[in-house]
Amino acid sequence: MKKIGKNLLKVLGCTVVCLSLMVAGLSIYNHIKLTGEINAIKDKGYYNPVSTGDHSLNVYVTGNENGDHTIVALSGWSDGEMYISWRPLNSQFEDDNQFVFIDRAGYGLSDDVRESMTIDYVVEDYRTALRNAGIEGPYILLSHSLGSLYTAYWESTYPDEIEACILMDGTLPISVEEVDEVLQKRSFTDNILNEGTSRLPYFLTHTGLSRIVDINAAFYGDVMSCLDPYDRYEAFSLINSTYASHACLYELIHVNSGEELSWTWENIVTNDIPKIYLAASDYEGALTYADRLGNTEVYDLPGDHVIFLDRTEDCAVIIDGFLASLDA
Repeated sequence: MKKIGKNLLKVLGCTVVCLSLMVAGLSIYNHIKLTGEINAIKDKGYYNPVSTGDHSLNVYVTGNENGDHTIVALSGWSDGEMYISWRPLNSQFEDDNQFVFIDRAGYGLSDDVRESMTIDYVVEDYRTALRNAGIEGPYILLSHSLGSLYTAYWESTYPDEIEACILMDGTLPISVEEVDEVLQKRSFTDNILNEGTSRLPYFLTHTGLSRIVDINAAFYGDVMSCLDPYDRYEAFSLINSTYASHACLYELIHVNSGEELSWTWENIVTNDIPKIYLAASDYEGALTYADRLGNTEVYDLPGDHVIFLDRTEDCAVIIDGFLASLDA
């Protein structure tokens, strides 16, 4: 019996060593492969690092430099490839407008940071990047998902810098009381699962297991199938690079905890800056958010959260009308 036990321990030990070596090898392979993919994307002209102090943000500018509006794009969580995946939408407006895509810290081609990616920290980073890049306002903020939290704080805190806002199925901030209510309903198991899910993309990318487990399919489904195959390949490379950043991990953990949601809600200043909200889900919640923001028209466009790809033409028609109203 003792001999069997020793043999089992040996087998278990060998298995652990083999698995560890396999994961280590896969991690090294993924790092080399991902570095090559990112460098190839940089060489295509997407890379324009702008210093904001102790790190640089990538600021990619496209469209008409002397156009009617300067539109600053603020991505959703993990969306480090917006200048690729947003093109079916933004290309329809580039003849008459300048588009500025800023990868926030840890995203796409920007440097990662160890600082806390709080809402105010990120907005100040955005503003510094624009200033140092010599891109003057006022700006139209075009945001998706998590980017809407930055939009809400930016236009509340610095209204003179903002001409208008376009929020595409934005993350909905909620009050401290609502956050407490949600957290009280979560069981211990829910909290463990939530924490684990938050860290999963970071873990899979760092170990290289993301080359085996398609985490992008879980988050994006088939919605990116409309992109050119190579564009899609580059987009997923940028997303995987973003998953591996400390900044992206911080964002997800603190948004899931409700901390950033309630902070944003409490710091919104209702104003008359023209705004539209395109709701792919939770239309009623969007109406409450719109009341808090002020002067916001909500459009009900049920569908996938990645609304700029799922309902590109519907979004384009609404945005075109909104831009025309600003020029009237």
